[in-house]
Amino acid sequence: MNPHIRRRLAGIALSLAVVAWSGAAESAVPFRSVSFEAATQAAAKEGKLVFIDFYTTWCEPCKRLDALTWTDAEVGRLVGEKAVALKLDAEKEGKDLAKRYKIAAYPTLLLLKADGTEVDRIVGFSEPAKFIPNFTASVAGKTTLTRAIEAAAAVPAGGKEEVQAHYDLGRTLARNGREADALVEYLWCYDDGMLQVASFSGVRNSSLLSSIADLGRKYPPALEALSARRDQAEAAMMADAADRRAPMDFASLNGALKDNARTLAVFDQLPTNDRRRDVLLVRVYDLLIKDRRYDDAAKARPLEKIEQAFDQNLTMMARMASNPRPAGMADPFPQYVVQTTVKNIEVLIGSGQIAAAQSLGKRLLDKVDGSDAARKQLAEAAARAGHPEVFAEPAGKL
Repeated sequence: MNPHIRRRLAGIALSLAVVAWSGAAESAVPFRSVSFEAATQAAAKEGKLVFIDFYTTWCEPCKRLDALTWTDAEVGRLVGEKAVALKLDAEKEGKDLAKRYKIAAYPTLLLLKADGTEVDRIVGFSEPAKFIPNFTASVAGKTTLTRAIEAAAAVPAGGKEEVQAHYDLGRTLARNGREADALVEYLWCYDDGMLQVASFSGVRNSSLLSSIADLGRKYPPALEALSARRDQAEAAMMADAADRRAPMDFASLNGALKDNARTLAVFDQLPTNDRRRDVLLVRVYDLLIKDRRYDDAAKARPLEKIEQAFDQNLTMMARMASNPRPAGMADPFPQYVVQTTVKNIEVLIGSGQIAAAQSLGKRLLDKVDGSDAARKQLAEAAARAGHPEVFAEPAGKL
């Protein structure tokens, strides 16, 4: 499994454990069931700010706030003392207000003056020990952006702390509508900072590129910057067959630009035994499956890696299952496992590894999902790969 996906799933597992642990714990924050207009009036009368927790029902960090932060007595006392608090679903009753204040990530914790003027916003989950000083600073007028600028200026040069501080500053600038400044920080991280710190090598070609691409939706120069670096990486890759970083950069940049077809086109131009093809293969796996180029896809993801990924998924499922889920909360992970495994099974069938495909299919049905829907997905994959008999009915006799 991709290490970034693994870390994300581990985070999901942790958040589910937190929610389960909290049960139906009552919020210590005195959220009021009043309209925004009533909240601003109350804030003016009481000499307080307005505090809004914008959340969505599908947001796991929002659930962690509910479980860990809003149940903390000191957090509840502080928020109640300084603000009139509202909790709004940004897709339902808070939709218009979320649009007005350009809420683009969840949770977003908004602090407003009684006249509706924004004081500050805190984005993402914060445990009580972090939320309390951040909230206190925001109330005092020292905004999240101010703190991020000071943090970036204070860290020593040349290390992991500097890179993280500038990446955090870029994200904070972007959230505050300072797109040009955010791009400067992001590009420093990409062109310099993250290249110098080995632990950021994966982040550089994944999360950072996603941040720049997201910025590009509002600020086209960000996409232009990605395109320019993609072209530079392609030129470097084609000029030096021994350059291992350039192919990865080229493929990753195309992924951020949603142009994996360009990666595939270059892959097809390279000689069959060219080492650069091995690097590009990973990024064009889905396109190869779509084009039914199963032999090439099998090179990108050989049987050993497919089986290893499946075993890791089973381990993750076991960890998640050990934490009881709150009533009504569906578990999306098994469906993710089904979808990714069926895709891999299609490659195995199409590349002639029939016995391995049958074995993995049986394990999928036995250990993950034996439903008719999962069996149908297997049958459809086998048919696409040209061997419908592999998972033909009766599917229950796999």
